[in-house]
Amino acid sequence: MSLYIIETRHLTKQYGTQKSVADLNIHVKKGRVYGLLGRNGAGKTTTMKMLLGLTKPTIGEVLLWGEPLHGNENKVLPRIGSMIESPGFYPNLTGTENLSIFAILRGVPNNHSIQDALNLVGLPYKDKKLFSQYSLGMKQRLAIALAVMHDPELLILDEPINGLDPIGIAEVRKFIRELCNKRGKTILLSSHILSEIALLADDIGIIDRGVLLEEETFAELEQKSSRHIHFTVSDSAQAAMVLEKTFNETHFLVHDDHNLNLYNLDLPVGKIVAAYVETGLEVSEAHTCEETLEDYFKRVTGGEGIA
Repeated sequence: MSLYIIETRHLTKQYGTQKSVADLNIHVKKGRVYGLLGRNGAGKTTTMKMLLGLTKPTIGEVLLWGEPLHGNENKVLPRIGSMIESPGFYPNLTGTENLSIFAILRGVPNNHSIQDALNLVGLPYKDKKLFSQYSLGMKQRLAIALAVMHDPELLILDEPINGLDPIGIAEVRKFIRELCNKRGKTILLSSHILSEIALLADDIGIIDRGVLLEEETFAELEQKSSRHIHFTVSDSAQAAMVLEKTFNETHFLVHDDHNLNLYNLDLPVGKIVAAYVETGLEVSEAHTCEETLEDYFKRVTGGEGIA
């Protein structure tokens, strides 16, 4: 069985000479919230459309539950709930009536599915208000209710908090976490809002101009951007051994053969450098970094921030 609910391999979508998505390899684990973070136009929506078979990749493939999407659409797509763009709801019908039509079209058997979905997103069941009278936030909630109505295993949500007021954002955030934590759903969501991804996601993929720049757990990302001492040395593995044996310190992260971050700022930098030199290491850099998460995103995306 595959380790991942969603896996893409070299996924690419090209329009003429422009690559909307380029060589994308993402990995979404079961029972976790994966946040695809990027500015508007970064390629998030195009990626999600390819995951759902709505757009054909130019190159690469999509695997769902370890099986190729192509050729298995009838098998895997019913296990997915999605919200990519606003569904075609009827403006002269209520929310309940709209969901009833979709339930018939999709063959949703459970009579309580519509009421359960509306309760989940905080909309009334059998309300008299027409869809045309809904606020933008209510329309967004109804779209999410449609996505969860058939109790899917996987949810793919494009900008699910877009248009919601602060109370609505908090409520949507709460039920997304509950869907994952209490109901075992796997959720892939996209956003251009860094603060919301930070509050929601277990794992994060940073996409910029169609390219996946980073993919890691949020804890790992936080560690990269938190206050630390950065060392550039001739051999980071040896430097790590010095920290462990000489200073009894394990709160560090080795990035590659030459770069290491130490997160215990109570240790004196001078003594560490001296210990490195005594063991034959060359130290070319040692400085304290106070980079915020926002600073980190600006750096990896080429200097531009994310809201």
